[in-house]
Amino acid sequence: MVEIQNVTPNQARRLFSSRRFKILIVGILVALVAGYLVFSAARGSAAYYMTIEEVKTQGASERTVRVTGNVVGESIVWEPRDLRLQFEIADDVGRLLAVYHGSRLDMFRDGAQVVLEGRYSPQGVFEACTMLLKCPSKYEAAE
Repeated sequence: MVEIQNVTPNQARRLFSSRRFKILIVGILVALVAGYLVFSAARGSAAYYMTIEEVKTQGASERTVRVTGNVVGESIVWEPRDLRLQFEIADDVGRLLAVYHGSRLDMFRDGAQVVLEGRYSPQGVFEACTMLLKCPSKYEAAE
């Protein structure tokens, strides 16, 4: 048979005031805080790749997404005073109006492949907070 010992209040007090117990509690708290920070950082930087059609089908959203396409040259409107760049991107299925606030990248031109990260507004405009240009084909190896 297993014998169960009763712990007296004095013994419990010594257990909880022991140095090992305090180190254990601090270790658990540090692990919980570190886990929370890693989880919140990963969740905050997560963005989903979508096609132009998926963005339009989903409609306005507060969720940050990434969309890629080719810049439509005749749609580019650059306002250097406000650092506002308005343009359309296109893929095989459709077009999407986008607005980016920031400096205009040197390689930004007609036909450039661009990756935008941002949100689709109720007005039907993709409001990009980040814009990345893919390397043009002139840097690819000749065949």
